[in-house]
Amino acid sequence: MELFAVFGQPIHHSLSPQMHNAAFKYLDRPAFYLPVQCPPHELLQRLDAFRQLGGRGVNLTRPLKELIVPHLQSASSWVEKAQAANVLVWQEGSWVGDNTDVQALMASIPDTGAHYFGKVAWVLGQGGVARASVVALEAKGYEVIVFGRRSSKPSWHHHWVEWDNDMFRHPHCDVFVNATPLGQIGEHPWDIRPEFDPHTIVVDWVYRPNNTVLLTEGRQAGCQIVDGLSLLVKQAALSWQLWFGMPGPLDVMENAVREFFYE
Repeated sequence: MELFAVFGQPIHHSLSPQMHNAAFKYLDRPAFYLPVQCPPHELLQRLDAFRQLGGRGVNLTRPLKELIVPHLQSASSWVEKAQAANVLVWQEGSWVGDNTDVQALMASIPDTGAHYFGKVAWVLGQGGVARASVVALEAKGYEVIVFGRRSSKPSWHHHWVEWDNDMFRHPHCDVFVNATPLGQIGEHPWDIRPEFDPHTIVVDWVYRPNNTVLLTEGRQAGCQIVDGLSLLVKQAALSWQLWFGMPGPLDVMENAVREFFYE
Protein backbone atom coordinates (compact mmCIF):
# COMPACT_ATOMS: atom_id res chain seq x y z
CA MET A 1 0.00 0.00 0.00
CA GLU A 2 1.48 3.35 -1.08
CA LEU A 3 1.01 6.18 1.41
CA PHE A 4 0.50 9.88 0.60
CA ALA A 5 -0.54 12.88 2.68
CA VAL A 6 -1.21 16.58 2.86
CA PHE A 7 0.61 18.47 5.62
CA GLY A 8 -0.61 21.80 6.95
CA GLN A 9 -1.95 23.85 9.82
CA PRO A 10 -4.90 24.07 9.89
CA ILE A 11 -5.68 20.95 7.86
CA HIS A 12 -9.29 20.09 8.73
CA HIS A 13 -10.56 22.09 5.73
CA SER A 14 -8.47 20.22 3.15
CA LEU A 15 -10.26 18.45 0.29
CA SER A 16 -7.09 16.74 -0.94
CA PRO A 17 -7.91 13.36 0.67
CA GLN A 18 -11.29 13.26 -1.11
CA MET A 19 -9.67 13.98 -4.47
CA HIS A 20 -6.72 11.65 -4.30
CA ASN A 21 -8.50 8.72 -2.67
CA ALA A 22 -11.26 8.93 -5.30
CA ALA A 23 -8.58 8.83 -8.00
CA PHE A 24 -6.82 5.85 -6.39
CA LYS A 25 -10.13 3.98 -6.19
CA TYR A 26 -11.01 4.81 -9.81
CA LEU A 27 -7.67 3.49 -11.06
CA ASP A 28 -7.70 0.54 -8.63
CA ARG A 29 -4.34 1.68 -7.27
CA PRO A 30 -3.35 0.29 -3.83
CA ALA A 31 -2.71 3.66 -2.20
CA PHE A 32 -4.13 5.85 0.54
CA TYR A 33 -3.99 9.61 1.17
CA LEU A 34 -4.47 11.21 4.59
CA PRO A 35 -4.40 14.67 6.21
CA VAL A 36 -1.62 15.45 8.70
CA GLN A 37 -1.81 18.36 11.12
CA CYS A 38 1.70 19.82 11.14
CA PRO A 39 2.90 22.83 13.14
CA PRO A 40 5.62 24.67 11.20
CA HIS A 41 8.35 23.94 13.74
CA GLU A 42 7.69 20.19 13.44
CA LEU A 43 7.73 19.93 9.64
CA LEU A 44 11.03 18.08 9.27
CA GLN A 45 10.34 15.70 12.15
CA ARG A 46 6.89 14.82 10.83
CA LEU A 47 8.21 14.30 7.32
CA ASP A 48 10.79 11.91 8.76
CA ALA A 49 8.11 10.06 10.72
CA PHE A 50 5.88 9.87 7.65
CA ARG A 51 8.75 8.45 5.63
CA GLN A 52 9.38 5.82 8.33
CA LEU A 53 5.77 4.72 7.86
CA GLY A 54 6.45 4.24 4.16
CA GLY A 55 5.20 7.61 2.94
CA ARG A 56 6.02 8.25 -0.69
CA GLY A 57 4.51 11.63 -1.55
CA VAL A 58 3.31 14.75 0.23
CA ASN A 59 1.38 17.89 -0.58
CA LEU A 60 2.08 20.98 1.52
CA THR A 61 -0.36 23.75 2.32
CA ARG A 62 0.04 26.94 4.29
CA PRO A 63 2.17 27.82 6.09
CA LEU A 64 4.66 25.12 5.09
CA LYS A 65 5.34 25.74 1.40
CA GLU A 66 8.16 28.22 1.93
CA LEU A 67 9.65 26.49 4.98
CA ILE A 68 10.57 23.28 3.17
CA VAL A 69 12.61 24.86 0.36
CA PRO A 70 16.00 25.18 2.15
CA HIS A 71 15.81 21.51 3.12
CA LEU A 72 15.22 20.05 -0.36
CA GLN A 73 18.10 18.24 -2.04
CA SER A 74 16.48 18.72 -5.44
CA ALA A 75 13.68 20.93 -6.74
CA SER A 76 12.11 22.07 -10.00
CA SER A 77 12.75 25.46 -11.59
CA TRP A 78 9.27 26.53 -10.42
CA VAL A 79 10.30 25.93 -6.81
CA GLU A 80 13.54 27.85 -7.34
CA LYS A 81 11.65 30.82 -8.78
CA ALA A 82 8.76 30.84 -6.29
CA GLN A 83 10.87 29.77 -3.30
CA ALA A 84 7.89 27.62 -2.34
CA ALA A 85 7.01 23.96 -2.90
CA ASN A 86 3.57 22.36 -2.62
CA VAL A 87 4.38 18.78 -3.62
CA LEU A 88 7.17 16.40 -2.57
CA VAL A 89 8.20 12.92 -3.61
CA TRP A 90 10.65 10.62 -1.83
CA GLN A 91 13.28 9.78 -4.42
CA GLU A 92 16.71 8.19 -4.05
CA GLY A 93 16.94 8.89 -0.34
CA SER A 94 15.66 12.47 -0.18
CA TRP A 95 12.60 14.64 -0.72
CA VAL A 96 12.30 16.25 -4.15
CA GLY A 97 10.04 19.29 -4.54
CA ASP A 98 7.87 20.84 -7.23
CA ASN A 99 5.31 23.63 -7.42
CA THR A 100 2.10 22.66 -9.18
CA ASP A 101 0.36 25.83 -7.95
CA VAL A 102 2.44 27.67 -10.56
CA GLN A 103 1.50 25.20 -13.26
CA ALA A 104 -2.20 25.20 -12.33
CA LEU A 105 -2.51 28.98 -12.63
CA MET A 106 -0.53 29.03 -15.88
CA ALA A 107 -2.97 26.49 -17.32
CA SER A 108 -5.92 28.64 -16.20
CA ILE A 109 -4.86 31.97 -17.72
CA PRO A 110 -5.67 32.18 -21.44
CA ASP A 111 -2.86 32.44 -23.95
CA THR A 112 -3.12 35.71 -25.85
CA GLY A 113 0.34 35.56 -27.41
CA ALA A 114 1.93 38.90 -28.25
CA HIS A 115 -0.96 40.77 -26.62
CA TYR A 116 0.61 40.17 -23.22
CA PHE A 117 2.90 43.17 -23.78
CA GLY A 118 2.08 45.92 -21.31
CA LYS A 119 -0.49 43.91 -19.37
CA VAL A 120 -0.56 44.16 -15.59
CA ALA A 121 -1.54 41.67 -12.88
CA TRP A 122 -2.26 42.46 -9.24
CA VAL A 123 -1.55 39.76 -6.67
CA LEU A 124 -2.90 40.17 -3.14
CA GLY A 125 -0.85 38.26 -0.57
CA GLN A 126 2.70 37.36 0.36
CA GLY A 127 2.61 33.63 1.17
CA GLY A 128 3.37 30.54 -0.88
CA VAL A 129 0.32 30.84 -3.14
CA ALA A 130 1.13 34.50 -3.82
CA ARG A 131 4.68 33.56 -4.78
CA ALA A 132 3.40 30.85 -7.13
CA SER A 133 0.95 33.31 -8.67
CA VAL A 134 3.71 35.84 -9.33
CA VAL A 135 5.90 33.25 -11.02
CA ALA A 136 3.03 31.97 -13.18
CA LEU A 137 1.95 35.43 -14.29
CA GLU A 138 5.48 36.62 -15.00
CA ALA A 139 6.04 33.47 -17.06
CA LYS A 140 2.99 34.53 -19.08
CA GLY A 141 4.49 37.96 -19.64
CA TYR A 142 2.53 40.08 -17.17
CA GLU A 143 3.98 42.90 -15.13
CA VAL A 144 3.07 41.89 -11.58
CA ILE A 145 2.37 44.14 -8.61
CA VAL A 146 2.20 42.46 -5.18
CA PHE A 147 0.05 43.93 -2.41
CA GLY A 148 0.75 42.95 1.18
CA ARG A 149 0.29 43.92 4.80
CA ARG A 150 3.71 43.06 6.17
CA SER A 151 5.69 45.95 7.56
CA SER A 152 8.61 45.43 5.17
CA LYS A 153 8.84 44.72 1.48
CA PRO A 154 9.35 41.01 0.70
CA SER A 155 12.79 40.17 -0.66
CA TRP A 156 11.38 37.87 -3.34
CA HIS A 157 9.63 40.55 -5.40
CA HIS A 158 10.74 44.03 -6.38
CA HIS A 159 7.35 45.57 -7.21
CA TRP A 160 5.51 45.59 -3.88
CA VAL A 161 2.80 47.99 -2.69
CA GLU A 162 1.31 48.29 0.78
CA TRP A 163 -2.24 46.94 1.13
CA ASP A 164 -4.79 49.57 0.06
CA ASN A 165 -8.53 48.82 0.18
CA ASP A 166 -9.33 51.98 -1.78
CA MET A 167 -7.17 50.84 -4.71
CA PHE A 168 -8.90 47.45 -4.69
CA ARG A 169 -12.31 49.08 -5.09
CA HIS A 170 -11.24 50.45 -8.48
CA PRO A 171 -8.62 48.02 -9.77
CA HIS A 172 -6.67 49.01 -12.87
CA CYS A 173 -5.27 45.68 -13.97
CA ASP A 174 -5.78 42.87 -16.47
CA VAL A 175 -5.60 40.06 -13.89
CA PHE A 176 -6.70 40.39 -10.24
CA VAL A 177 -5.58 37.56 -7.94
CA ASN A 178 -6.61 36.97 -4.34
CA ALA A 179 -3.84 34.78 -2.91
CA THR A 180 -4.84 35.38 0.71
CA PRO A 181 -7.27 33.39 2.93
CA LEU A 182 -9.64 36.39 3.05
CA GLY A 183 -13.17 35.21 2.42
CA GLN A 184 -12.47 31.59 3.36
CA ILE A 185 -14.80 29.94 5.84
CA GLY A 186 -13.37 30.54 9.30
CA GLU A 187 -11.17 33.44 8.16
CA HIS A 188 -11.76 37.18 7.94
CA PRO A 189 -14.50 38.03 5.44
CA TRP A 190 -13.81 39.68 2.11
CA ASP A 191 -15.52 43.04 2.61
CA ILE A 192 -14.25 44.94 -0.45
CA ARG A 193 -16.52 45.32 -3.50
CA PRO A 194 -14.25 45.93 -6.51
CA GLU A 195 -15.71 47.60 -9.58
CA PHE A 196 -14.09 45.44 -12.24
CA ASP A 197 -13.80 46.22 -15.93
CA PRO A 198 -15.28 43.36 -17.99
CA HIS A 199 -11.89 42.58 -19.55
CA THR A 200 -10.32 41.73 -16.16
CA ILE A 201 -9.57 38.11 -15.30
CA VAL A 202 -10.51 37.56 -11.64
CA VAL A 203 -8.74 34.76 -9.75
CA ASP A 204 -9.56 33.67 -6.20
CA TRP A 205 -7.54 30.84 -4.65
CA VAL A 206 -10.13 30.47 -1.86
CA TYR A 207 -12.29 27.40 -2.45
CA ARG A 208 -14.41 27.21 0.72
CA PRO A 209 -16.85 28.67 -0.19
CA ASN A 210 -16.34 28.16 -3.90
CA ASN A 211 -18.60 31.06 -4.88
CA THR A 212 -16.73 33.80 -3.04
CA VAL A 213 -17.74 37.45 -2.77
CA LEU A 214 -14.83 38.38 -5.03
CA LEU A 215 -15.88 35.95 -7.76
CA THR A 216 -19.49 37.09 -7.48
CA GLU A 217 -18.37 40.66 -8.14
CA GLY A 218 -16.34 39.44 -11.11
CA ARG A 219 -19.24 37.50 -12.61
CA GLN A 220 -21.59 40.43 -12.24
CA ALA A 221 -19.10 42.64 -14.08
CA GLY A 222 -18.86 40.13 -16.93
CA CYS A 223 -15.28 39.10 -16.14
CA GLN A 224 -13.66 35.77 -16.87
CA ILE A 225 -13.18 34.07 -13.50
CA VAL A 226 -10.82 31.40 -12.22
CA ASP A 227 -12.18 29.80 -9.05
CA GLY A 228 -10.22 28.21 -6.23
CA LEU A 229 -11.79 24.80 -6.67
CA SER A 230 -10.61 24.47 -10.27
CA LEU A 231 -7.11 25.54 -9.23
CA LEU A 232 -7.15 23.05 -6.34
CA VAL A 233 -8.08 20.19 -8.66
CA LYS A 234 -5.51 21.14 -11.31
CA GLN A 235 -2.62 21.38 -8.86
CA ALA A 236 -3.66 18.05 -7.32
CA ALA A 237 -3.82 16.27 -10.67
CA LEU A 238 -0.43 17.73 -11.61
CA SER A 239 1.05 16.36 -8.36
CA TRP A 240 0.66 12.90 -9.88
CA GLN A 241 3.18 13.86 -12.55
CA LEU A 242 5.87 14.00 -9.87
CA TRP A 243 4.63 10.90 -8.04
CA PHE A 244 3.72 8.58 -10.92
CA GLY A 245 5.00 10.18 -14.13
CA MET A 246 1.47 10.98 -15.35
CA PRO A 247 -1.27 13.46 -14.38
CA GLY A 248 -4.12 12.35 -12.15
CA PRO A 249 -7.63 11.76 -13.56
CA LEU A 250 -8.85 15.36 -13.55
CA ASP A 251 -12.56 14.65 -14.05
CA VAL A 252 -12.66 12.05 -11.27
CA MET A 253 -10.90 14.37 -8.84
CA GLU A 254 -13.11 17.32 -9.71
CA ASN A 255 -16.27 15.25 -9.31
CA ALA A 256 -15.09 14.08 -5.89
CA VAL A 257 -14.76 17.59 -4.50
CA ARG A 258 -17.86 18.97 -6.18
CA GLU A 259 -19.89 16.07 -4.72
CA PHE A 260 -18.52 17.05 -1.31
CA PHE A 261 -19.91 20.57 -1.73
CA TYR A 262 -23.32 19.40 -2.88
CA GLU A 263 -23.89 16.50 -0.46
